[in-house]
Amino acid sequence: MMRFLYLAAIALALGSSAAAYAHDDRNRHPFSAVEPERLMQGAIRESDVTLLLDYLGAAMLAAAEGREPAPPPEELQRRAEELGTELRARGTLAALLALSALERQAKALIRQDAPPAYRKSLPPTVPYTPVSSR
Repeated sequence: MMRFLYLAAIALALGSSAAAYAHDDRNRHPFSAVEPERLMQGAIRESDVTLLLDYLGAAMLAAAEGREPAPPPEELQRRAEELGTELRARGTLAALLALSALERQAKALIRQDAPPAYRKSLPPTVPYTPVSSR
């Protein structure tokens, strides 16, 4: 049950803080596809937030009264499992996108600092021949 609450709290925190990470499109960086607002977009619905907060409120009231909190409702557990599957897939995709961006950057750096053997060679030039002064 604690694992469920951690997953729900993390998903809620990431989803609600996504707007804080928004920035100007002109300053895009190679990892822009991995930003939290893109990862969480459309995954968490308003009804999910309502379900979670209703349950947490009931659990806090029960704890304040010294009772054991009720188990999470079936719908909340189902949505948590669906979200877990969806976010796991999105996380995998984000990791692959980040790896691809790292690879592109590393290759670009290597090309910039490549040893002379790998650099584009200059076209051949006519050898210098001095003009005789007679």
